[in-house]
Amino acid sequence: MARWGSFRFEEFERLAQSFQKALDERVMERFIREFLSEMAMRSLRKIKMRMLADHGDLRRKWQVGNVTRTGDAYVIEIFNNLEYASFVEYGFRSHWVPGHWEGNKFIYDRSVIHLTKEAKVAYKERYGSLGMYVGNRKIGWVSGKFMMTISMQEIERDLPKYLERKQIQLLEQIMNGRPPRR
Repeated sequence: MARWGSFRFEEFERLAQSFQKALDERVMERFIREFLSEMAMRSLRKIKMRMLADHGDLRRKWQVGNVTRTGDAYVIEIFNNLEYASFVEYGFRSHWVPGHWEGNKFIYDRSVIHLTKEAKVAYKERYGSLGMYVGNRKIGWVSGKFMMTISMQEIERDLPKYLERKQIQLLEQIMNGRPPRR
């Protein structure tokens, strides 16, 4: 029988211990949660950069939720609780809005709908109008801006590159016996 050389298993045992330690310390779960949080924050930055300059409140209200685990899946939400956020994102039907202008600000006034003919004349004399039409009457639709949709498509396109880089860093830390950052 030929002798090819000697082989020491200590390095493999040390590597196996490093992986076992990483499993015991829930390193993978922490890695997934941190990675998803980072991707959500990148998405949030992209969404806010796409916002129009005059949408300050809409821009400020974007939020990132917590990472939650449901079965084998991890979920993180990016959301905006403003009532009109979905209309700016996806578009809306053209429509008339009751109210009046005070300087540069439109004041929504639902009571205009229920005014009598004489009261409407008085309202119009006082404020100059009974409301405004939002959108194009001929087309009947106001297009959305798709800030979130486009941003998420960009993140999904770049996700494999980010994930590969982070996985390499994690494996290097585990294999070199350095504990991953907490």
